[in-house]
Amino acid sequence: MATELSNACCNSEIDRFKGVYKKYKRRDVPLNVQNVIDLHGTSYSDDVISYTLHEPSEKFPGLKPVKDWKAYQLKNCEGFIVINNPFEPKYQRYWVERCLLDFPMKPNRTNLDAHMERPSQVWHSCVETDRPNLRKDSLLMKLRWATLGYQYEWNTKEYFADRVQSFPDDLSHLCTYIAKTLGYSNYSSEAGIVNYYRMESTLMGHTDVSELDKAAPLISFSFGQSCIFLIGGPTKETEPIPVFLNSGDICLMTGNARLSYHAVPRILPGNREHLHACFHGDGGIDVTDDQNVAIHDIDTEHDLDETENDPYSDSVHEKPPVINVIDSMKINQEENTILTPTQSGNRCSVTELGDLMKTVIDGTDWTPFQDYLNVSRVNLNVRQVLKPGLELGSCPDVIKPCDRSVEKT
Repeated sequence: MATELSNACCNSEIDRFKGVYKKYKRRDVPLNVQNVIDLHGTSYSDDVISYTLHEPSEKFPGLKPVKDWKAYQLKNCEGFIVINNPFEPKYQRYWVERCLLDFPMKPNRTNLDAHMERPSQVWHSCVETDRPNLRKDSLLMKLRWATLGYQYEWNTKEYFADRVQSFPDDLSHLCTYIAKTLGYSNYSSEAGIVNYYRMESTLMGHTDVSELDKAAPLISFSFGQSCIFLIGGPTKETEPIPVFLNSGDICLMTGNARLSYHAVPRILPGNREHLHACFHGDGGIDVTDDQNVAIHDIDTEHDLDETENDPYSDSVHEKPPVINVIDSMKINQEENTILTPTQSGNRCSVTELGDLMKTVIDGTDWTPFQDYLNVSRVNLNVRQVLKPGLELGSCPDVIKPCDRSVEKT
């Protein structure tokens, strides 16, 4: 019996990931960020190396020229690349508005669908007199995730061919351009997941293994408040490396890092000068009530009853909610939806996108979005589901519903 126990201990995986995750998640002790890599600072020279990007022949609207981008790769995690905010001032506004106004709209699914027949436009239902309802019982603050393209099933962690929506053109154009700078010329954006974090939110350690194509990069955009991001290895035996991600940063998981464990144990207030430059771009910081929502006005106490809304909840006693597919895939015809200018991004060329971005940025009141971002982080993740050569429209013939025989790449 003793021998069997000894062998079991020797063969069991040592979990070095959980300890680091809990260290940065804890709120009962002062947070120590001394070992967190800051790619916007000067204290990372021993941990990272500069990463050379490819310069596409054309410039993308709303992005700085690629020659001006700063990209880094972790020495101990080959394939994990971070591009420091490459967005032109104010242009993050467009993508934030897309994430809040349009991406949660039906028929895209959200965590709310498991519990109610929600309004299609969550944002508009929670914004009155140009101010959003930021209390924890509002639908806006209960919104945790929304899916794009292939509608991901959290319970089984699968994509199904009979649950596919058209992927937004504007986001596809952006990700194709980002992928080109890494040398991926045939990248296809087929699935997206938007995560909406409150200041007390977390995302536990996991790997993204559901895609049939695991050679294509996972592309992740950060908007709003900052976070500590953990990137580990193929098993939890690898101790993860903590990295700050700030608004506008693009995180890419390629190669060996594509199947590495990763997590978000902590959301942190972003640097005010950086945030102001991202969303206003005019130099000085205007400290006004409209742009700075007092934290005490918002209920930020951690709501343990809502852990079920987090598909990666680290509670061993709770499972992700069962998705009501019928409700989430069907728009109530009696509901009056508001046509937003940003919805034109669903079907547009790159040239049209440039004009659309300028129209949205110049013509939209930014105040309610600023209020939301003062206490939130939005994380937009995009991945390629199919292997090269297969088209999105051919999915029902190629991938049968509930059939998941994943080939090695």
